[in-house]
Amino acid sequence: MNSYAIAERINSQVNASVTYKTDLEQYDTPEFWKEAGAFGDCEDYALLKRQVLLKSGFDRKDLHLACCWCETGGYHCVLLCNTDKGWFVLDNRYTWPMPPKSLPYKWDKALDEVDGKWYALSF
Repeated sequence: MNSYAIAERINSQVNASVTYKTDLEQYDTPEFWKEAGAFGDCEDYALLKRQVLLKSGFDRKDLHLACCWCETGGYHCVLLCNTDKGWFVLDNRYTWPMPPKSLPYKWDKALDEVDGKWYALSF
């Protein structure tokens, strides 16, 4: 399986199909984690990408929700995805999968899908 190509396609498709809208605008609450439909914020994009990748044959151990601070100071959520070309970030802010070290983020933590625990990130 050319997992990088699948991740690249799904990242692009989800980014194109969802319009960014905050949880406050959608649900009248500051945080509400749910797979994006027509609208969503960063974690909603990440959750939808995770769901589609799992249906495409990816293993849970290769998909980790990750949180970081952006260069703007805002807190952000992305999906870390292990592919045949290594680990990449699937992000609603970027069209293509990005190497984690190439992004202007200060990494915080990620969720290990297998044991359900958050762990500290450093790239």
